[in-house]
Amino acid sequence: MLDRLEQEEAKLRRRLLFRILRGFNFDAPRFRGETISDPIPRHLLGKDADYSPPQRGAHGL
Repeated sequence: MLDRLEQEEAKLRRRLLFRILRGFNFDAPRFRGETISDPIPRHLLGKDADYSPPQRGAHGL
């Protein structure tokens, strides 16, 4: 019984993921909300890193 529930949950999660990613352009992504976290955590960047975080909401959305 639990195995069937886990398999069904996996199927539903996979279908949801594909539905979310349908039409997403990985070459030119358009953010439709705020990111969950910075792409690279600040504590992992070196002191001489030339990195500026993306501007949230800068894409006019």
